[in-house]
Amino acid sequence: MTDSPARSDRSTPAAPAPAEISRRKVMGYGAATMAAAAAAGALDWGVAPAAEAAAPAGAAAPAAAVPVVAAGFSDPTGLYPVGGDAPATPALLVVFNPTTPLSGSVTWSVSARLGAAIRGGTTAFTAAAGTASTTTIALGSLDPDFYAVKVTVTGSDPAAAPLLDQTLGLGVIRPTIADRRPDSSFGMGIRSESSPVITKQIAQRIGVKWTRGIVAVEPDTVSPAPGVFWQQPAIDAARAEVQEWNSYGIEALGSINYNMSWNVEPGPDGKPVLLYQNRPKDLAAHADMVYHSIAPLQDLVQNWELWNEPWVHGWTWMTGDAQDYRDMCKLIWDRVKPDFPDVNLIGGGSVTYNRDIVYAQGSKDTGYIDGSVNHAYGYPDPTQYAMTKTQIKLDRQSSRSKGRGGQWQTELGNAEFNFTDVPAGQAPYGVARTVAPTYLLHMLAGVEEGSPVRAFWFSLSYDKAYSGDDFDIYDYTTRTPKPAVVAYATMTGLLEDSRMEGELYPDAKSTWGFLFRGTDGKGRAAVYSDQLYDGTEQHQAAGYSGTLTLDGARGIRVYDYLGRRLADGRSARVTLPLNPWEVLYFDSDLSPAALKAVLTKGASFDYSTPVKVSLLSFTKPLDTTTTIEARVENVSPQRLGAQLRITPPSGWQVAPTVSPVVDLAPGESRTLSFPVRACTAVDENRYPVGYAVTVPGRPDLQQTGTQDVQVAYLPFRSITVGGSASQWNDVVPVTMTSTTAAGDTRSYAFQAAWDHAFLYVRAVVEDDVQLSHVPFTSNAYLFPFQADSVQLAFDALADKTEDLLAGDAHYEKCLRSISHLYVATLATGGVSELHRQLAPGTNYQTFYPTNAVLPTPLGPLDAKPDSGTEGRVLVSRDDTGKQTRYEIALAWSQLPELAAAVRAARPGTVTPATFAVQVTDAGTGGHGATYSTTTAEPPTSGCYNFAPFWGTGAQFAGGRVDTRWGIGR
Repeated sequence: MTDSPARSDRSTPAAPAPAEISRRKVMGYGAATMAAAAAAGALDWGVAPAAEAAAPAGAAAPAAAVPVVAAGFSDPTGLYPVGGDAPATPALLVVFNPTTPLSGSVTWSVSARLGAAIRGGTTAFTAAAGTASTTTIALGSLDPDFYAVKVTVTGSDPAAAPLLDQTLGLGVIRPTIADRRPDSSFGMGIRSESSPVITKQIAQRIGVKWTRGIVAVEPDTVSPAPGVFWQQPAIDAARAEVQEWNSYGIEALGSINYNMSWNVEPGPDGKPVLLYQNRPKDLAAHADMVYHSIAPLQDLVQNWELWNEPWVHGWTWMTGDAQDYRDMCKLIWDRVKPDFPDVNLIGGGSVTYNRDIVYAQGSKDTGYIDGSVNHAYGYPDPTQYAMTKTQIKLDRQSSRSKGRGGQWQTELGNAEFNFTDVPAGQAPYGVARTVAPTYLLHMLAGVEEGSPVRAFWFSLSYDKAYSGDDFDIYDYTTRTPKPAVVAYATMTGLLEDSRMEGELYPDAKSTWGFLFRGTDGKGRAAVYSDQLYDGTEQHQAAGYSGTLTLDGARGIRVYDYLGRRLADGRSARVTLPLNPWEVLYFDSDLSPAALKAVLTKGASFDYSTPVKVSLLSFTKPLDTTTTIEARVENVSPQRLGAQLRITPPSGWQVAPTVSPVVDLAPGESRTLSFPVRACTAVDENRYPVGYAVTVPGRPDLQQTGTQDVQVAYLPFRSITVGGSASQWNDVVPVTMTSTTAAGDTRSYAFQAAWDHAFLYVRAVVEDDVQLSHVPFTSNAYLFPFQADSVQLAFDALADKTEDLLAGDAHYEKCLRSISHLYVATLATGGVSELHRQLAPGTNYQTFYPTNAVLPTPLGPLDAKPDSGTEGRVLVSRDDTGKQTRYEIALAWSQLPELAAAVRAARPGTVTPATFAVQVTDAGTGGHGATYSTTTAEPPTSGCYNFAPFWGTGAQFAGGRVDTRWGIGR
């Protein structure tokens, strides 16, 4: 059985550049390319950096130079496309250019991924002095996958250090689409520092269809002086650059690279700053430059990004404000659109920025863009999907052209520094696993909302270092690919020329499935299991692992995330591994509907953790009426029965301890109660409850765990802010612990109460160093949540009219938001502040001084230590004890829906409330953000589509606010 005919002919041209690029032009790209070609003789590839011994400082020069040795492959990209069943036959090339005669041996081995060597050997070499020579070593036949090739070159003296000792990456990849695909989602941040020709070859070979920016279109080139604009030779160079990209099957997104050097607004101190560090001094002149950038290229480049990350009072917009950015967009719109109405102007910088600034409700001149930008770095949490949906809805709602230009994720990606807590060598594979899920989540949002989404993985540089090269998918020191390159090529090769039709498992939190229709009408799909947060999202053991068994699998070829074939389509039944973020690709001879049936009705998912168990907080003081309550949710894509056995805290008596079997549809949850016969309260308010899940028909399943349950209860009590701590003596505290990677631990304790006027919160936070902003009245641009602070989040409103995602099919899976958020902080000078960050009427926006006042104003509440119509707040610092104490009284007017429920409650009853807290320990050496939602169990993803004061709803940023509290009457 071979790959389907419709796919086996989708090969990418081999390494030589397109015919219209002369060798003279190749050499003209730079001395590095020329030197590499000279060193390799007839080989047209850049060799790896020479292995040279450095002489000690001040030492005399040695009589003979240390030999130069470099290693690479017969294809300089290190990538070998294959089609059908034909394997690749790469060769290792070791280049010698010694100044004295040299002999010795090359020892090599080939390993698939991190496995043991699959072959290897030792080859002798002899190299004459003063002449470049090459030893060629055939590596044998290799199927699609990522390989590590270890090379050790030793001279004739076995006691001497190796002349070269390297591990090179090698990718055998499935065929990709070579031609242009303007509707494709697959972009790449291709670095201009990288050797241009070979970088374009790599990009084409791995299926890149979009690049960001045109090197020849620099603001100083377009407008070198006021009123002076570029002439035809410079324009021709820019057009040639775009056309060259097109010859490799790649479209260019135009990008305005900040300012002209003569038009940069000075910094806050009045001194000159770099081109990118501040807004244009003359916005009209800037708009003229943008017009003249677009005019001669508009027939080749339709989409233009206006500014990269224009963060107000940030690194690119130091003194500019929100209105300045809106003014700039309108000036550009008014300058460009009359002459070039088909050009799309792409603005903003993130989903939150777009909502806060580009589309700020009620503000002047909003929405003068055709599409928007977001930068979704990090792990592929479902929040990426949620934020992209929000981005599209915002554009549709508020863009002057209703978002016709689409959504542009001009930077996204992951880096090995996000996988530092994994075994040696696994970090590159951690990055590779995140490639396809990131794209698939963005693409799903675009398909469901009917808007094109282009995503540019950051980044690719073949042979040069650059700022941000932690994200490079190539090892520029060896000029060979990392696993992420093969993951990207596998994704594009199997999904390009296919149209996504929807998601297969909208109710299952464990699993994402994406159905596609190919241009041949055949069904394709991508499926992966999700990762869970256990203090990080690096550990696959914390995610959903198991197997997927398909009945009716004949005619379905299956590949893993690095292109390894797992099933050839000959068997009617196959069992496949499921590991977090490792995408399985299904290439079938079936119709999309038939493939969907196999992946849903004909699929059996056997996860090691098919049920999520959440031990719920006690919502009243412990007594003989207490019950241990557990929420049991089916997170798998198929109906199942579950039985729960609990182990109560030591000394407690609970009967029964085993629940009946409950039948659960995908995504369905049930709360199970276990009556407590006897219990003992402890001062630390932590009660470990163990559990074991049994699923009928799964005798092998061993799903067990233990969670700490706390009493989370607000008694009725009037509190005086700033009064004696004894007021809180018998109010049970809820505690959190923050531990850094270095093992440094901090404890945080919270108590809450209420009376008819206020909801009270007291927090005692361990903190070595207080980090405070100046008061809001001195600088309204400083966000309170970026200083040391405590945040109070509530989900107190079922109908969130400003939540653009309410009612979505995935709302319960990963889109739920909150209704209210308040932040308390201590400003310099001992000023206590309590800020409103979210409430009905704030439009999920963040405060910016030049925005219009919203129906419910953002910013500080009328709250002082001893007075205020909206609350009270006192934040006290104890530097000796290294503690900060927060005392907050929030007027019920700030939580009217919850207030109504509390007031309507009968005496002796408990009103349920959903409430969580976050502590921010800011500054160097601080603990960062700690969320109460993550203390007992892995959180559930949500979507808080506003600035990142309560994360974004991602698991690693607090997740969904779903903590249960009780308000006693």
